[in-house]
Parts: sequence; C-alpha cells; structure tokens
Amino acid sequence: MKRVDFICLFFVLAMFLQGCSGTKLIRSFANWNSLKNPDRNNKYLKLHLKDGALYVLDDWIISSSSDTIFGVGTLYNYKRQKISVIQSDPSAKMNQTDRFSIVRDDIILAETNKLENHNAHLAAISVVGVPMAMVTAYCIVNPKACFGSCPTFYALENGKYNMMAEGFSSSISPSFEKKDIDMLYWADEPKDEVTIKLTNEALETHVIRYVDLLLFPKSGGELVFATEEEQFFRTSAIRSPVSCKAEEGDCLSLVKDMDRQERFSAADSKNLAQKEEFLLSFDNDPSAEHGLLIGSKQTLLTTHLFYNVMAYTGKHYGTLVAEVENGNTNAKNHIQKLWDKLGGIEIFIQKEDKKWVKIDEINEMGPIASDVHLVKLPPVKQDQINLKLRLTKGLWRIDYLALATIIGEEFPLRIKPALVLNNDSLDMKAFTHLTAQAEPLVTMPGDQYELKYRIPDDCTYQYFLETKGYYIEWMREGWLEEENLKKAAYAFYFPGRFMRKAAPEYKKVEPLMEKIFWESRYVRK
Repeated sequence: MKRVDFICLFFVLAMFLQGCSGTKLIRSFANWNSLKNPDRNNKYLKLHLKDGALYVLDDWIISSSSDTIFGVGTLYNYKRQKISVIQSDPSAKMNQTDRFSIVRDDIILAETNKLENHNAHLAAISVVGVPMAMVTAYCIVNPKACFGSCPTFYALENGKYNMMAEGFSSSISPSFEKKDIDMLYWADEPKDEVTIKLTNEALETHVIRYVDLLLFPKSGGELVFATEEEQFFRTSAIRSPVSCKAEEGDCLSLVKDMDRQERFSAADSKNLAQKEEFLLSFDNDPSAEHGLLIGSKQTLLTTHLFYNVMAYTGKHYGTLVAEVENGNTNAKNHIQKLWDKLGGIEIFIQKEDKKWVKIDEINEMGPIASDVHLVKLPPVKQDQINLKLRLTKGLWRIDYLALATIIGEEFPLRIKPALVLNNDSLDMKAFTHLTAQAEPLVTMPGDQYELKYRIPDDCTYQYFLETKGYYIEWMREGWLEEENLKKAAYAFYFPGRFMRKAAPEYKKVEPLMEKIFWESRYVRK
C-alpha cells in the first residue's frame, strides 16, 4: 500500500475509533495488508461481528433454523491479525463439521456478492457487491447516476398508478433506521379499498417494518398537512404568494400550484454547498394562525455524492459501515455532518424591525416524489407576511409554496394492510412481516407487492403513508476501481473542502443526471 494511501486510510478509520466505549474496534493498522480481499470473480461472504472480529468465507451454508452460518475461510481478530484458517476441500460436500460456526445474533454486518438462498435476516444486514452484468447500460455510462429509490410507492391517480412516495430516504443502514410520513397528495379517493404498490426498483436491499395508511376525514375545502415533527393540522383558506423572487427573478408561476412544474437551479460550479435564497410575500390576516406549505423533493446531487463516497471508501466500505453499526456514534456524526453541509430548506420570517429570524428547516431527503410539509408560523401583526427560504443551489426542486390558515391539530385513523399480494397471489409471509412487526419485510431488486387497505365507508378521506425501515445500497463492481482514500478522508474530515473539490466532477454530469437516473431503474421482467 502506498504511504499516502495508508495515511488516508488511517485517518478514515481513525474517525470511526474516536469517542467510542464498550465496543471492540479496529485499533491497529499494522496488519491491514494481510487481510484477505476475496476475488470478486468468486463468491465470498465477509461477516463482521459485534466484538470486532471478521470472518472471510469462501464457502458457507446456513442452518435449517437460520440461526447459524457454517463456513470455511479465514478468521481475523479485531486487530485484523489472522487467527485461524479452515480450507475448503473442493471434492467434499459442504457440511457442518470442521467448519467455522457463526451465530446469527453475533453478526453486525455482512458483505457478499452472492445473496442466493440467504435468509431474510442475513440479507437485511448485507452490503452486496454487484457484478457488471446486473448493471444497466445507462449505469455503465454514468455509474453515479444509477437509480436509487428506497422503497417506492404507487397509488391510483385518475385511475392509473403513479409514483407517489418513497420511504425513509436518509436511512442508509440499520442504525439510521427511522419512520417516514408522506402525503399522498394526488391519490384518488376510493370508497372502500385503497391499493398501494410497493416496489424495489434499485440495486438495494430494503428492510421494511411497516407500511401503514393514515386517514383523515375530508371536510369541505379543508386539508390536513404534516409538520417535520410529525404533527398533523387541519387547514383552510390556502392561498398563493403575492410575490416570489429568486436569483433568476420572478418564480411565482412555478410554485403557485402543486402541479409537478418545479422551480430548481443548477449547482454552483465552484462549491456544491453554495446557498441561494427565495423571498416570498403573502397577504396576512393578523387574527389567524398560519402555516407555510412547501412541496419539494431533492435533485440528484445527494445521490451523486453518496455514491461517490461509497466508491472512495472502496473495499473498506463494509468495515466502515460495520463500525457505525457497532455503536460508534462519532462515525455516525461524521456522516451526518457531511450531509448537514448541504443542509435543508431553511425558513426565515421578517420581524417588525426588518430582521430575519429562522423558524424551521425542512430536511426530508429523496429525489423520487415531492412531499408537502407544513411549517407553523409565529404571529405577524403586519398586513403582509414576508418569508425567506435559504437552500443549497442545485439541491432542491420546489413545486409548491402557499400559505394556509391553521384550524387545529388532527389525529389519524391508522389502517394496516388487509391483504398483501405478490404476483397476484396472497403472500401471507409478507403480510405477517408488515402487520405483526416481529420480523421486517426484506425486498430485493425487482420485488413488487400490492398492499390492500380496507377503508371505512362512512365518509371520504385524505391519505398519508407512514413507513419505517432502512435500506442498504449495493456496492457496484465498477465503483471499486475508484477507491480513493484521500478523497474519502476529505469527505469525512473536511466536508466544506470536499464540496468544493467535488464540484467540477458533478458539473460535468449534472445536465444528464435526471435522464440517466430514470432510465436505469431495475425492474424485474
């Protein structure tokens, strides 16, 4: 290993060793070169354990009870010193004797290029190496624009299924697991049953705890919206801005309706974290409580940067993820700081003294479907409400900006799926995963399910989708050729500098990112 690469690797891994307690981590790098890196042309399975040890298996089987893995290969301790080797006999049938025995509950993360016949638990914690044969032609041309969707949800809109939501886009590993609430803004209003199509259209493993439908009775022209704090408020008297100004001038025509006609800008050519501002004005009723409505989604800037960081860590990516999953909060904080450098949509209100005061920030990630957020505003005595939005250039697509009068807080009627279909047949196993919540539903690229919800027939409803889970991005074979520990160190330790250094590369591909992204979806035929 070149000295500069070794130093960069030291700094990248040292990030994952600071501020930790109660967990054995990799504290010595003297034997890093002795770690066996499997031939990508052959199958392999790396098992990272909770105590820091690592198994690199050449062949393995899973017990009938799915709680133990038996395999042959090499065992390393937490210092990556070789402890034991059990070699495979090509002429012998794989069995459970004279093999390593690894209990499922001791495994924190797996890396493999072969997921066939793996149980759901192992698949749910596996970083998968994707061979070029699985990658679409669009991804080969530009691998950093490949489709990445998280769980994608379709609902009927004017009688046809349209993409409505994506689940937990920022939950990139088990320790980042969270729930996500999405408004099904355009969904039809069936009387007795709602069908949601759940798909995995990316080279990812999706681990889904539940997919619940949240119902709110409709009343006249009133609508319910959700805040970032997952509160719901009924609103009325929704109105467009009087004016909307951005750096290009007037932007009112693009944001006055939720119509998929979005206002967005190009990223800055010198700094991907460069900010821009919107200025909004609304007519005010000082006697009412108001909320700002923001319909938005992200561009592909975050996706591109995430894929780049994965590529830069290369063959060490699984080790880094394993450290995060082993409870290393310092490592997790470094990852979060990288995304915080891009930031969300900051909302400011102008006070009577003309000073701008920040009141909230929208941070929902994901480029698939726009969601509408409610931001509660403080009282304003003036006849006009002046707001400012500050956001990273080239990161956000703004579809809708409006002001609503808040009537009061609402609480949803929660509905779980009554039926789950897979290839038009009942799937009781998937149904149990999504309703009993003992074990999650694990989906692979190309998987599709229909979730059917029975709706009370006493009135018409407005719908939200609440999901919980995480996903694991698969490592593309081509990305391993881009391993660059110096750039990885920059990303984690100096995110501000990284955003400037990454700008020229992103600007080269930015014009074609959207086209390549949507044409590289992985859909099983």
